[in-house]
Amino acid sequence: MIALEIKITKNIMNALLLSEQFDTFLVEEAVITTYNTFHIDGHLVKDFYSSEEWEQLENNELSATFSCWRDIRPFCFQLIKGKKTPVSFKVMLHAAPALLEKIAANPECGVAASLIRSLVLNIRYDNGKVTCITGSAFTTFVMDKSAEQLWDTYVRQLLSSFGLDFEER
Repeated sequence: MIALEIKITKNIMNALLLSEQFDTFLVEEAVITTYNTFHIDGHLVKDFYSSEEWEQLENNELSATFSCWRDIRPFCFQLIKGKKTPVSFKVMLHAAPALLEKIAANPECGVAASLIRSLVLNIRYDNGKVTCITGSAFTTFVMDKSAEQLWDTYVRQLLSSFGLDFEER
């Protein structure tokens, strides 16, 4: 787990809310505090979908558990945009299954993909600062930290590729 403080808040806000850069990530939760606190639970609700739609979601390469950021992003943008900055927000993103598989397939990774429950990127805005915190969860106790280290490296490279400057905390 690493914590990366983004140096220029505007840049990550643009990347997160105005571009497609994070769109393939899955959303577990988003909490935005402006004049109210808005909670978005990213878990898909099976009863909302027809059986055909749900089957299509299950066969999708992304997930049948969480919504994609690309679907939630417009709502979050509507809540945040305006002349006043939000009091705070947090977005909990998960790596899509294809990315999780890619990291597990790395020769340096000593953990099977089936043991990785999630690779998480928490993006938090509070007191004018944005911090990105990585995390990982496994289906069982795993002493090998290679998957977590590869995820941390991936996130650093991803943020750098988006042109985001950060400091590790």
